Amino acid sequence: MIVSGFEGTTLTARTEDLILQQGIGGLILFERNYKNPDQLLKLINDLQSLNADNSEIPPLFISVDQEGGRVARLGEPFTQFPHMACLGQADSNDLAYRFGLGMGKELRAVGINMDYAPVLDVHSNPENPIIGKRALDTDPEKVARLGTELIRGFYDAGVIPVGKHFPGHGDTSQDSHLTLPRVDRTRESLEQCELIPFSHAIQQGLEVIMTAHVVYPAWDAHQPATFSPTIMNDVLRNSLQFEGLIMSDDLEMQAIDQKLESIS
Repeated sequence: MIVSGFEGTTLTARTEDLILQQGIGGLILFERNYKNPDQLLKLINDLQSLNADNSEIPPLFISVDQEGGRVARLGEPFTQFPHMACLGQADSNDLAYRFGLGMGKELRAVGINMDYAPVLDVHSNPENPIIGKRALDTDPEKVARLGTELIRGFYDAGVIPVGKHFPGHGDTSQDSHLTLPRVDRTRESLEQCELIPFSHAIQQGLEVIMTAHVVYPAWDAHQPATFSPTIMNDVLRNSLQFEGLIMSDDLEMQAIDQKLESIS
């Protein structure tokens, strides 16, 4: 299944072709697709209407990267939620739930049914250039507990949450948008820190997980997690018993650009 970006704030022939002829499974929204809530609602209704008469085709995943803080594709009048580290500082299960519920209700009101949140990475490396305050906390147990409440809030709002970035992007010292990072922790250390939030979220019903474009030599010294059968099958499917949907992070990121070229 492909989730694609697209141009414009209205339905175009090119986007219609992506849906009807190319058979994509969903679309991701960016700032370029948004003017105001009314325009966005009409756009999404037009997108969903293309296959509305075909009962064999499920509705499109209409998704967005709306975490709060600096990762927010939809500007005002959508609420500008703070970065998720604020939830870790507050350490309130109820606040985390209401954060997910409130954000989810705003997204669902305009037809968005999937959000690439919450970040379930543990902020275990203070030099990390890309995660930082996007992570809930440095304590894996707290990330697990608050992350689960965020997920529950999203689901109660009618939005599918996507836990990311499996098996954990918090200990990298490089940005996977720019290069291919690696995490040189032992398998035991990864299991006791990075995997805990994902394991807990899976047990509590998380249905969609996004992978990290990061190499973890303890499991696979050659492939980033996104392309690693060891990490995807042995760790995620078998060890953590995840039966839901696995999504890749952006395939245009520099971390895997050369890898995709070698595959093609």
